[in-house]
Amino acid sequence: MADRVVVTGASGHVGGELARRLLRRGTKVRVIGRDAARLQSLVELGADAATGSVEDVAFLTRVFDGAQAVFAMIPPDFAAKDVRAYQRRIAQVYAGALKVAGVRRAVSLSSIGAELPEGNGPIAGLYDLEQQLNGVPNLSAVHLRAGFFMENFLGSIPLIKGQGINGGPVGTDVPLAMIATRDIAAVAAELLATPSFGGQSVRELQGPRDYTMAEGTAILGRAIGRPDLAYVAFPYDAARQGLLGFGFSASMADAYVEMAKAFNEGRVRAQQPRSAATTTLTTLEEFAATFAAAYRAS
Repeated sequence: MADRVVVTGASGHVGGELARRLLRRGTKVRVIGRDAARLQSLVELGADAATGSVEDVAFLTRVFDGAQAVFAMIPPDFAAKDVRAYQRRIAQVYAGALKVAGVRRAVSLSSIGAELPEGNGPIAGLYDLEQQLNGVPNLSAVHLRAGFFMENFLGSIPLIKGQGINGGPVGTDVPLAMIATRDIAAVAAELLATPSFGGQSVRELQGPRDYTMAEGTAILGRAIGRPDLAYVAFPYDAARQGLLGFGFSASMADAYVEMAKAFNEGRVRAQQPRSAATTTLTTLEEFAATFAAAYRAS
């Protein structure tokens, strides 16, 4: 159907919220994911579901056929043996499927720092995604370069409960543009509900303001009744070993450490001036309620 929007990564934070927002607007939505059960709640809201892999160009070409627009994201694979090769392969599959299906518009989930082709960890794969989509004939694309997801803090809950601290390889006082994933979905929904954009463009999404890890940890600590919760900057080697212990591949652990170095050294930072277009609404103080609920439930 020519008025359908296809949402990849629909079982994740951004894709799922995007699909729900589009469905509430009355948009016809096809959601893609690897697990049919995780798409069922969206089917119950009226979405059409397609289960398959975004590494399968024939599958994607089939589900993109007739769509007026596509939301394209690279699903994380923390066990990937070669992260950059995995990301590059999916970017190429997207480009091939969009070209053959004749889709005219796409919105990609990218990241602040994706203007750099290397030295930025997994963000480098989003550089590849942007370049691949920009090379598709007759495709207009908006690349949403989002900041650090507030939801990333949810991964710290075991550390907080187990050791009474938050921590990671990013420096204590490095300012980061932090954003709630629901705000990324809101911007994508505005673009995709009635897609009329043209050409290729980049839009940074910087959240409400910059936060440091120390500040963010204090905000979340107060929300869970631990006002003295501290953030500890881990040495890179220790952080890498911790990621390996969580099941990350060596390639992904190395990529995350490289990304942290890029944050710490100021190589990955917002490029666009903060404005109404780059600033989103949800504060970390507001997100803290979501964090506290997850903390209590864990």
